[in-house]
Amino acid sequence: MSDANMQRSRRTMRQWLRRVAGIGLLVLIGLAVPVGLCEAFLWLFKPIKFHEWMVWIPDGRIRARAQPGQVFETADGSVVRINRLGFRGPDYAWTPPPGTLRLVAFGGSSTFCYHNHGDENTWPGRLQAILSERLTMPVEVINLGLPGFDSTQSKTNYMFLGRCLHPHVVLQYDSWNDMKYFRSLEKGAHVMAFTVGLPNKPFWQQWARATQIGRYARNAYWNWQKRRLQPAFANLEREGEPANRPVPPAVFDWARRNFEDFAMLARADGVLPVQISQGSIVHPTTRQIPRGEEELAFAATMFDMSFPVLYQTVLEMNRIVEESAARHGAIFVDGYNLVPHDFEHYQDDVHFTDKGCDVFARGVAEALLKDARFMALAERARAGGSAGAPADRPAG
Repeated sequence: MSDANMQRSRRTMRQWLRRVAGIGLLVLIGLAVPVGLCEAFLWLFKPIKFHEWMVWIPDGRIRARAQPGQVFETADGSVVRINRLGFRGPDYAWTPPPGTLRLVAFGGSSTFCYHNHGDENTWPGRLQAILSERLTMPVEVINLGLPGFDSTQSKTNYMFLGRCLHPHVVLQYDSWNDMKYFRSLEKGAHVMAFTVGLPNKPFWQQWARATQIGRYARNAYWNWQKRRLQPAFANLEREGEPANRPVPPAVFDWARRNFEDFAMLARADGVLPVQISQGSIVHPTTRQIPRGEEELAFAATMFDMSFPVLYQTVLEMNRIVEESAARHGAIFVDGYNLVPHDFEHYQDDVHFTDKGCDVFARGVAEALLKDARFMALAERARAGGSAGAPADRPAG
């Protein structure tokens, strides 16, 4: 090919590329303008709020903890503040002030209480207020629960952080997140949660969450999923369905070991353990109320269990918690039956409303105030007696 022909070919190619780029730019502008107008309209006239995601950082012992100092807002308008330790609530000294009774609460999102309006309306916050009023003395209830934590992480969290806060009493409120692993535990060993990567969301999800269009799309998707799950819910109960297979005893043994470890660790430190069975809407009466079937279908799919298997699994976990408490000198609180199994008290399958937190905290407080061991600890704290767990503070 001659130089002249080559130059003409290059000019033709450049012209073609410019035309393609121009058309592409026009298409992008044509799409961006209506999308931008739609986004602006939604923000101005039909905005919907969404939970802002929490930022996680590595911990080295538990799976992760929240980045200290962050403040974020939930869809309900509640502001969540993360303290210097990476957990919800105000900052606390490593040792309780003289004359103060200190309790530390462990668990997952149902202890963290993402949905509740302010620290004071979480169940640890309500428990602190109720006990302080009833005992007429300063009481601290430190919240060391984080979303996704199970009993494995609660006991690890106690070993490496909780005990360093020198509590008089520790409360364990687990089960729901343990049950998420049950089907995989049937097939092999549990992958320890602290070996898994950080639960931070990818950039594209964070970007989508920040837009109104993304929020509407996400709501539409979940509504479609719930509608799709409901017809399949009843099918899970058919004979021969994998979801209708009972959970093997060996799987429950794994959970039992975690609860017993927690109680034994606390007792070894001179700390009074309190083990609370998990509250939830998993109850036969829930199937008869509005939203009940929808929420239960979501839970059954998450756990890969039919409703009869899920219900029996919940009851067995309650029994395990109660037996662990009896065997190792812990106070047992029947959290499952403290709160009515309805949506006046629950936001969803397992998380309390503000009213649910109040009812739950009052029930826990009554159980504690009736226990002679707890009252003896309260009097010791009132007199300036030291708390248990004479451990060093964690590094970092």
